[in-house]
Amino acid sequence: MQAVSRMEEDQKVLESIGKSIDMFAEDSEIQSKSFEALKQQLSDYHIIIEAMRIANDTDIADFRVLAVRVGVEVLDGGTIFDQMENSLRMKEGYLVKEEIYRRKMRTEEDALLYTYYCWKARQYESLADNSQRLYEKWREKTERFDEIAAETSGLFTDSGDIRILIQRGQSEIGGAFRQGGYILNQDSEWRKQIQNAGVRLAMGYGDCGGDQNGPYMLWQRGLDSDRDYMRALIRGYEEYADYSDQEIGELLQKLDSEGCGYVAFANIVVDEYRRKEEEFEQVFGFPLFLENVNGYHYVDYNRLILDIYCASDNHKKIKNAWQEYDIYDEEEDISPTNGRGTTAKDRIYRFERYMREHGVPVSLENIECSQDEVYQRCKEAAELGKRVIISTCPVRLEDEEGEPAQTDGGHAMTVTGLTDDGRIEVSSWGEKYYISPEDTDYAAPEKNRAGNAYIRLQSVWFKEEEEKETY
Repeated sequence: MQAVSRMEEDQKVLESIGKSIDMFAEDSEIQSKSFEALKQQLSDYHIIIEAMRIANDTDIADFRVLAVRVGVEVLDGGTIFDQMENSLRMKEGYLVKEEIYRRKMRTEEDALLYTYYCWKARQYESLADNSQRLYEKWREKTERFDEIAAETSGLFTDSGDIRILIQRGQSEIGGAFRQGGYILNQDSEWRKQIQNAGVRLAMGYGDCGGDQNGPYMLWQRGLDSDRDYMRALIRGYEEYADYSDQEIGELLQKLDSEGCGYVAFANIVVDEYRRKEEEFEQVFGFPLFLENVNGYHYVDYNRLILDIYCASDNHKKIKNAWQEYDIYDEEEDISPTNGRGTTAKDRIYRFERYMREHGVPVSLENIECSQDEVYQRCKEAAELGKRVIISTCPVRLEDEEGEPAQTDGGHAMTVTGLTDDGRIEVSSWGEKYYISPEDTDYAAPEKNRAGNAYIRLQSVWFKEEEEKETY
């Protein structure tokens, strides 16, 4: 965790460097062709800086995994093997004494002495058993070495690959500015691989998460390959088995109208399975990444969002005197093209149910907090390795340029970061935005046509392997 702290400080320095480059590049007093060429070089350095941040994020995540796997117990090899040897030596000594008293029992005629020797023999037998149990406990600690090695064998590999690409990029960029010009090679292999490496880190380079409008736009585009898989996926669910193309189009419009909560969870699923592509495909039945004609890999958010939506939307848990069971509520939505969205209660039930049916236990919990505690609660959840869904009403966002994006009604988003000035970075509509938790509109119902106002949090926790057996 000390390494994590140091690397988080590095991240702040890299962010500061990026801002300094931007300030220099935006200097309006410098006007020349050479300066314009230099700006191109600086934009490539931005790619390098982003790659450094991705590499650090990878190592930070791996250090946190390592901390969980190792735990707080100190496994000192010398001490463990000394204690194992000592336990066996004590056991042998107790067994020798047990045998001495048993020999005395066999020849002793005095009933009182016989009883005493019998008691002593059993006492040393018990001590020998205790020593054996101590030996087993120490031996189990030696097995933890192998377990830790197996559990952490895949850590700290991705960042090494990315840093090799960083070195190649730095070497090429450094020699490309000559005689006032910058020889820009957009097809450089290091650039492509860095961008792909970033995408494979879920919320890394160039990936700002899924968009609830994505599946509908994909359907509207009308490519046969896209429409074929979307028909098969949608009709694979009983509720939509006989849907026509027109009804599928309406369903996708409804997803666009209400799908923010489903997108927020899809983003979190993608982040959970970063660098575990084979496992993702085994669990969900389709690849996590697609490749375009230029060889770039990108997350198949549309398919995942659509699958979560079709499996979960309008599902409710009903209780009676005898049992609990799931129903599909056909009356939940406003119309075939306009849905009511998800409540916090919906998300807990629907997302836990979806993952449970895929054999992956996950826990969603509401985080009770006041408006001025939102930032700190997000930070605490992140430190525990949990992801966070934030929902607000009304919607008050700013993009990276400080431009507002404001609407009435509620909206759920994935928390992707925290800024030093107290804002919360989120993924929404496939873009990066920022929320200021102290915004007074979150506590002023009269400013919202819906007559309600709030800012709320939910944590998402993927359970460890040992927890799954009792789930």
